[in-house]
Order: sequence, then C-alpha cells, then structure tokens
Amino acid sequence: MNATTNFTVKSLRANKVRTLVTIAGVALAAALLTAVLTTYVSLNDYLYRSEAHLAGTWMACVEADGSSALDEKIADAQADPQVAGTAIMRDVGFAKLTADQQNTQGTYLAIRSIEGDVGDICGIAPSEGRLPENDHEIMLFSTWNDYGGVNLGDTVTFDVGQRVARLAPGEEGSMSAGTMTASWGVQGEAHESEITDGTPLNSSMGVLEADIDGGIFNEDITNTEESTYTVVGFYDRPGYALSTAAGMVGVTAGGAAPDAFTDVFFTLNDVANTQQVEEAAEALFPDEHVVLHTAMLRYMGVSSDSSIWATFYGLVVVLAAVIVVACVSLIFNAFNISVAERIKQFGLLSSVGASRRQLRRAVVLEGAIVAVIGIPCGLLIGLAGCAATFAALGPAISQLAGSGEVAFRVAVNGWVLAAASVLTFVTVLVSVWIPAKRASRTNIIDSLRAASGSRVSKRGAARAAKCTGASSLWKARGAAGCVLGVGGMLARINRKRGTGKGRAASVSLALAIVLLMTAGSLNVFLGTLTDVVTGGGEMAGEVGVMAQLDAETPQDAGTVDGNAQVSDGSATGAEGAATPDAAATQPAAPTTPEAVAAANNELFASQAKVFAGAFQDLSQVAGAQPVGWKMGTGLYAMLPEAMAGEALVDQENGMGGKMADGRVGTVGSVAYLDDAAFDDYAKSLGLDPADFRDPAHLRAIVLAQGYGNNGSVYQLLNVLREPGTLEALTAVTYHGEPAAGIGVGATSGEGNAEAFAFQPYLEGDDDGVEWFPLEEAEVQTVSVEVVALAEEAPAIASARGEGLQLIVPESMAAYQGFGSTSPIFYSYFDSADGDHGALAEELATAGSAYFHDKSPYGLAFYSFNDYIEQRDSNQMIATVVNVFCLLFAVILALIAMANVFNTVTNSLILRRREFAVMKSVGLSNRQFRAMVAEECVAWCVRGLVPGVLLSLFVSFLLWQVISGSMTGLPFTLPWSYVALAAAMTVVAVGASVAYGMHRCRADNVVEALRVDAV
Repeated sequence: MNATTNFTVKSLRANKVRTLVTIAGVALAAALLTAVLTTYVSLNDYLYRSEAHLAGTWMACVEADGSSALDEKIADAQADPQVAGTAIMRDVGFAKLTADQQNTQGTYLAIRSIEGDVGDICGIAPSEGRLPENDHEIMLFSTWNDYGGVNLGDTVTFDVGQRVARLAPGEEGSMSAGTMTASWGVQGEAHESEITDGTPLNSSMGVLEADIDGGIFNEDITNTEESTYTVVGFYDRPGYALSTAAGMVGVTAGGAAPDAFTDVFFTLNDVANTQQVEEAAEALFPDEHVVLHTAMLRYMGVSSDSSIWATFYGLVVVLAAVIVVACVSLIFNAFNISVAERIKQFGLLSSVGASRRQLRRAVVLEGAIVAVIGIPCGLLIGLAGCAATFAALGPAISQLAGSGEVAFRVAVNGWVLAAASVLTFVTVLVSVWIPAKRASRTNIIDSLRAASGSRVSKRGAARAAKCTGASSLWKARGAAGCVLGVGGMLARINRKRGTGKGRAASVSLALAIVLLMTAGSLNVFLGTLTDVVTGGGEMAGEVGVMAQLDAETPQDAGTVDGNAQVSDGSATGAEGAATPDAAATQPAAPTTPEAVAAANNELFASQAKVFAGAFQDLSQVAGAQPVGWKMGTGLYAMLPEAMAGEALVDQENGMGGKMADGRVGTVGSVAYLDDAAFDDYAKSLGLDPADFRDPAHLRAIVLAQGYGNNGSVYQLLNVLREPGTLEALTAVTYHGEPAAGIGVGATSGEGNAEAFAFQPYLEGDDDGVEWFPLEEAEVQTVSVEVVALAEEAPAIASARGEGLQLIVPESMAAYQGFGSTSPIFYSYFDSADGDHGALAEELATAGSAYFHDKSPYGLAFYSFNDYIEQRDSNQMIATVVNVFCLLFAVILALIAMANVFNTVTNSLILRRREFAVMKSVGLSNRQFRAMVAEECVAWCVRGLVPGVLLSLFVSFLLWQVISGSMTGLPFTLPWSYVALAAAMTVVAVGASVAYGMHRCRADNVVEALRVDAV
C-alpha cells in the first residue's frame, strides 16, 4: 500500500459517518437501478415464457396449399442455417359434429396432422396422455373429456370430409375470404382468396352461414369417409396453432392429402427486427402468405410496436436518468465537502512533493473504494427486494396476465447486473472528478493558512464588506435581522459572502424535492392509467343479476334464456307485482310523435315496476345482502357546442360530432339508480336529491370524463366541459309511422364539410330498411338540465362508459324513458356468509322464478354473474401498481434524505472554526441558534423554487411517456407529494442541523481555532 492509498484509507476511516452515508447512497442508487432493470427483464421473461407456453416460440408462419413446390421450399428451409427449427401442420379433414357436441366443441372438429418440433415451436403439449405418433391416433381438446365422455384409450369414429362453399338459395356471385390472424398476437396482411360455388374451405376460413353472417354462401361437408382414432391424449391450452376459424383441432400424425392446406411454423437465427424476420420468411417462401408472431417477437426484443411497451421503455429510461442524477448529486456533494474539509491536508501533501496527479488519484481512489463497497451491496439489495416483492405479488401478476401455470419469478440477468454496476461506477467517477481536480489545484500557501476552506469570491467579499461597513451597521437589518436579531443579521451577511456550502445544501434540497415529486407523479399517472385499464371502478356487489324484458312478447308467448322458464299462461299476478294490460306490452301504433313518446314512457315505466319488484324478491333470498340496483338505456342527445368535450365533438372517436346546425349530436346512455343510491350520490356532490324529482323540469348528473380504448391506446375522454341543457330525442315519426330505430351517419355541413347526423329508419316488408333524414321527420324531444359534472362514478354505476352518461334517480322512470322501451336491469348483492358461488345459484333460481311467475313480459335475456374474480383482478392490478410505486418512492426518499443529511451536516461541520471565532467574540447560544435557523430557512427557500421547477420538467417527461399509451391524460402535479416533500426536507434539515450542531458544540473553542475541521 503506497502513501496515496494509505492516506485515502485513513481519510475514509477518519470520518465514518460521511463515509457510511456516501456508501449507503451508492448502494441505494445501485439497488434502484438493479430493481428497475430487473423488473423490466423479469416481466419480459415472464411474458416470453407465458407466450411460449401458450402459443409456442415460432416467429413466422407460412400459410399455403400443399404442393410439391411447397414441399421443396420446406426442405430448403429446414436445411438453411438461418432456420433454427420448423413445425408443420396440415389439414386432414373436418368432422361434422352432432348438435350436442357443437354446444361444447364448436361447429366442426378440424383434424390436422403434425410434423416436427410442435411442442416448443407451436406450444402443443398434452395436459394428459401423449402426442399421437401415427394417423390412427388422435389428441383432443380437454372438453371432449370434460363434457363428451371421452377418455384416454377410447376409440372414436368420425365422418371426415372436406368443407365446400355452396351458394345460398337465390344468391349468385363470389366473395373474398380472409384469415383469423388478428386475435392471437400475430400480424399479417389479409390472406385474400376468392370463394365461389364449390370452393374448398380450409381451416383458416370461418364457417359460412348466410343467414347469420349476411353473406351469400353456406357450406357443407363432401367426400366423407369414416375414420377411427384411438384417443392418446388431451390438451387444455388452445393456442394459435390449435385454434381454427372452424373449430378446435383434433391432432393426429399423418393422413393429410398432398394438396392439403399447410401451416409452416419456424424460428430464425440472427434477426434483429421485424423487417428482417419478414424478409427472411419471404426469401424462404416466396409468393406465400406470411404471418408474424408479433407477441413473441416483442418479448424476444425483435419487435417493440406496442404503445404499452413504448411507455414501459420510456419509464425505464426516465427513471434511470433520475436515479443517475440523484446519485451524481449525492456523491458529488459528499466528495466536494470531503475535499473542502481536508484542503489543509492536500496543501501539506503538496508541500512535501505530492504531484497534482497523485492528489487527484487520491480522491478518485476514495470514490473507487466507496463504489467497490457500495455497488455489490446495492446489487444484492436490489435483487433481494425484487425477490421479496415478486414472491408476494408474483401469483397476482401471473393471474392478471392470464397464465397462472407460468410462475412470475426474478430473472437474474448478467447483463443487467453488469449494466447497473458499470452505470453506477461511472456515475461515481463522474461525480468524483470535479472534487478531484479541485484537490489537485490546491494553493499551498492558502491551504497551510486554512483559508481555502472558507474562501469567498471577490464579489461575495465586497458584498459582505458593504453589509458590515460603519454606515450600514445601523441601517435596516432586513427581515431576518428584525425577527432574529444579531443572529439573523449574521446569517444575512453569511449569505452575501456567497459560500459554496450554502449552494450545495440548496441543491441537495432541490434534488430531494425532485426525487419525491418524481415518485408522486409516477404514482398519479400510473394510477390514472390503471383506472382506465380496469374501467375506473369495481362492481358494486359480489354477485349480480342482469335481465332485459321482451316488451313485444307477452309472457304466455315469450321465450326465455338462462334458467327462466316459458310460462304456460296460467300464472296470475301476485301482490305488488306489475300487471299492466296487454295493450301496454305492444309497440305504439302509428300516430304523432307526442303520442309515441307517451306510449313509450308508459311501457318504460311498466318495465321499471317489474324490475323494482324483481329487486325486492331477490333481496329476500337467504344469505343475500342487497347493495342496490339500476336500469340502463340508450340516449340520443343534442347539446350546445360549448357544453361538449373533445370526445363528443371529434367524430373520429365514434361517439358523436358537430351537426349541421352547429350543435353536437351524440349517442349516450342513461343510468337510473335506485333512489337510495342516487340520493347518497347527489348529497356527496352537494346537491339536493329533491331537485331531481320534478317531471316538468328534468335534471341529471353527468360524468365529466369517460374511459375508452381505440384498439391502439387507452383513452381518458373529456365528455363535457360545463353544465347546461341538452335535448334528448324521445320519439321520431315519418309520415305518421314511428321510426323503427335511429342510426348515425354524416351529412353536408357548413362549407360542405362533413357533419354528424342522426338517421332514423323504417323497417320494410322485405326485411330491408328505409332511411330518412331527421330534418324531414316529426320529432319529439325533451330538455334535460345537466346540473353538475361529476369526476367519480357512483358505486352502483360500476365502471364509467366511453361517452355521455346521464345519472338520474329510478323514480324518473315513472314518467320519462327517453324514447327507450327496453331497459336493462342490473342488481347487485353481497353474500352474508361469504359463499358467493352458492348465492349466485340461489339468485339465479329466484330471479328465474320471479320473471316467470310475476312478469307480464317475456325475457329477451337473463343472466347472473359472480363478480368476485373481476373485483379481485382489478384490486390486484391496483395493488401491483401501488406496491411498485411505493417501493420506488421509498428508495428515492432514502436517497434524497441521505443527500440532504450528508450535505447539510458536513456544511455545518466545515464551519467549526468560523463558529468558534463567533463564540469567542461573545455570540450567545441564542444568537448562534438564530443564525443557523435563518440560514437553514434560506437554504430551504432557495432549494424549493428550483426543485419545483425541475420537478415540473421531470413530471412532464413522465406525462409524455405515459401519454403514449393513454390519450387525454391531464398534466397535474401531485400536490400531496409536494407537501410530503416539503415536510420530509424540513425534517431532514432539522435532523442534519441537530447532528451538525452537536458535533460543533463538542469542540473546545481553543481547539477549534487551533486545528482545522479534521
């Protein structure tokens, strides 16, 4: 150990507190970098393994009809060194299933043969049994075992043939066929092929049913042959390769015709991006249709075309930059103060022959020692933190991602550890370099006089001299001097001296505010994104019952779904049940729009009574705790442009647009809350519920914002700007005939620009429709005053919608249905004993009995839902986001507080000699404390303003990054975190000053004057 190294080690040991704080800062920075990067790598690793588990590792798939030329291309591809592996699936035929089998298995059983490594490449693996080894063995989807009564070793026989397109009766012509490549994380141009009468249909083509899909073709099975298979396995993961547009796949080995439709799946070596994958696939299979496995390519790092992943990358970059800046500040301040504290020692070393290079190396070596100790500790802390967090949240993350079979684990990546280590080490060296240069440029004479430690600038000296001049001493002493006396005046003079220690303290405080507000902005923005992703709310109860009545069909002729039964017409109305006359169940006859609106309102009110009775009956079910109920219906509204938000004005959002008359038209919804729930909601907004009960003056509450997803990004939609009055369509007639419905379209507006328009229509005798302009119709509207815009949806309304949503009391249904005759009933219940599954069954039975026995209408649909899983899923998402934000905030707070403590404490300790001189000339303890207190206040104020400004910039960067995945995200500051940052910095400064003053008081005045800080 040479003299320089020995001096460095002794210097570190001499001030253990500063050394430990600096090591802790380095360790925290390394830990946070490791945690951020490891989280990213672990999430990517999990998604990769999950996708491989479900759909396989294939990068590209070629879809083509079998031929000798295709076989040659496959052979060439398998011999190509760039191809890492291949798997092939060919159509053998299609087995038409019985009606009972179709209920659980789909329209057909698509039998396909497999070749190659289908396990790894296609994700085909048996959940029970094994893969078939010849064309007499088959592996089926597990539903054949669960519902079809088929077991391993059984023999199954199917009539297997080929699907063929047939023109529907009275139709002629042809149509194009596409593929089903849009729903499995794959990408490819539409595989266009022409379908004519007699065209064979392959497994990529959907089932043709003209009556259902509106096309001109049906299909049938031709050339059938009886085929017998032994069941050797079942699978329960229907990934891309095992799901066809015609039904689930039965897997066999061999038996395909030479011209059978073929899928060739393959993986590639040495590809860096999606374009290279596509080019390689086209080179191997020219003129064939290529599909890319974009989800797998994304997780392999080959493709990053997802807005969510772009947001994730951006967050990693921004957070890593914030961490590096925090680390630089912490380490720079620590070493800058260390050099200032030991400036006399460096002068002594220079006087005995130490070169500038040796002095510089001593400081750099000190930083290297701190880094060598702190970085390994940080790596271990980061990995341990990730391991503990993932152990607690891993199951929840796996469940949220929909692949509970794949465990979420810590992916320890050597490159991540190396990157975190190198980045932290470089940060330490950069932070140390300026103090090292300062140490090497030490003036020997000034150092030996111990002047450098308290040297001031010429400008600062002039300002201080002016403040202490005879003519200035009796002038106004400033606010600090007036309040704190001599101590405050001395603090003002010290500030004017312009010492760097005060600036260092202010910078540390500013950085602390930046770090804490960064954590706050991340929490706020990610919290908003989480709300949008989950729909902004939870279901009001554990179990829900949902129903819609068929107002055109009386109960004695109605049809029902779910567990409801068809009435025999002998049921009589029970006490309290709604029993309107038969005429009320029929649509309004052709008449004036006023009469149509009145009849519709009467029919709507009648159904509302049925639903109110249903909720009362369901509330009597044993173990049911009623939460509330509501009705939902549609709304066609026109409102002033000043009221409408961007979501309604912009026609591209699909919710409305500016009409030719300057108003904004939109299709929205109305939520009728049960009166108790509505009253509570109105009171929470400071409104009087009685104001919403006036039939002559309709009033409503509207949600100011909505949540949406346009398929590319999530949307936070600004629905309304301000309260006002809107007009709702309640009835439309055309030449005395009521409109069958209202559509939306476009018409010519001002300057021939496209304008939004409502387009009513009549139903013709030939199942066609006759559209007509709203301007040519007779229209009945009703005015609704929007009295308040709410930020939060009521609990009973669950998640908020995408467009205009009026919230009104259920009692309004007695006189206003807004033109609707088919509201949807939603009711919510909690389980008294926690057995929500049993409660759902009980409610289903009770609801079915009520609608069968006590409703005069048939059922359009009826269902019951257990919302516990959905509620748990939303809570898990919120928990995961909150935990990660909390951990990030805690670590940033520790870095910030360590920086403040280190800087402020050492700034005070370095001024021991100065403080001793003041005490020696008679400065009292009270005056001394006042001086230090005023300086600390000045540091906080000088650090607060730049800290808030820098926080605005960092928050803006985070906002920009997250806005890439969500449009409409407002830029806001986390004011609660601003208050928290201010409080924590005050506490940190107080603790630092207390410790620093304790160190200063421990010195004898004579001793402090005799020696320097060390």
